[in-house]
Amino acid sequence: MKPTEFVKVNSQFWNDHLRSVSEHLPTSHRNELAGPLLFPRLMVLTETPDWNILELVGVSREYRSLEVRRQKVGSVEEYFGIGAGSAVVKLSGENLFKDATVATEAGRRELDGRFPTAAKMLGQEFVAAGDQLLAFAPGNYSTFDRTLLVHTAGDSLRLHWTFFAIAIHRSEPADKYLDFLRNYNGARPHLDPIGTLSAPVDADLKGDAFASTYLAHGLQDATVDQFLDANETILLSAFDATRLIRQPDLEGLQPDFILERADGSHIVGQLGLPVADTTNGKKRRRAFRSTVAEGAAQLAKDAAYFENRDQRAAARTKYDVDVSDPRKLLIIPSQETVAAGEFAEAGVEVVDYDTILRLHLAAQA
Repeated sequence: MKPTEFVKVNSQFWNDHLRSVSEHLPTSHRNELAGPLLFPRLMVLTETPDWNILELVGVSREYRSLEVRRQKVGSVEEYFGIGAGSAVVKLSGENLFKDATVATEAGRRELDGRFPTAAKMLGQEFVAAGDQLLAFAPGNYSTFDRTLLVHTAGDSLRLHWTFFAIAIHRSEPADKYLDFLRNYNGARPHLDPIGTLSAPVDADLKGDAFASTYLAHGLQDATVDQFLDANETILLSAFDATRLIRQPDLEGLQPDFILERADGSHIVGQLGLPVADTTNGKKRRRAFRSTVAEGAAQLAKDAAYFENRDQRAAARTKYDVDVSDPRKLLIIPSQETVAAGEFAEAGVEVVDYDTILRLHLAAQA
């Protein structure tokens, strides 16, 4: 299937399907649904020399025509951040991960302590010793339907919740791919259509984050403080935190935030997003040549500040926060591709916003 055909098939199927769902289920079956239906916001269509990849990104409280982003990467391994080493799951033939978690053993161990709300969204678990999550082979047909991917490399940890993704070999004809989508949709329960997520019944869906959480959309004019103001509740619940300290001034260093968790530990956070900084009263958009590398370098400096006893005491006096050996968190756009080598060298937690939002929803379940 040529990339142009891949774009055409997905654009037609997903917009027709999701529009039909939005016009039908939330009204005629409102009392039967497990909770309010959430819809994707963006369709990312990726071309590699041998593979076509679809991923639905963003979580919206109502259906809107999907925005489309087309891109090229060098390989399917590059898209999924796969480097060298043994894999947790070796993919062959047709593969389906639905309401599932795919994790290295090291990654799975980290979930319980670092992300306790993830326990409510694990589903079927695929966990094994390995250096990588996935091993692709020609002819694969792999679907990730509401699947959490958890990977580690050295001191780095990556969490990525996929709303819906498919990786198929370029040899697959367009008509067979369309048949697959239709058949997969037809086999799903009527009240749980593909490309949707049921939020908890009592979930607060009124915030700006639920209008469109495709976080390279609308952020150009937002400052860090505005971002944190809109999303403080989500950050607190996703990380089991009780307090958010915004942009603390640490003698020339200024992380975007510090989270104080319920267990007394701390997270120093950086937004690898195109939010605006204010300099001399003027907004200046953040620009990254390498989001993960630059964010990790800044977080290393921020965390090192608290290794000095006097500096730690100064922060305690100024912000009433006693930080020791903090976790380092980098938040990136949900459609960001994280290269395996860059990730391995980062030494930080890399989490995208859709995943944080999903952890927040799990906390309310």
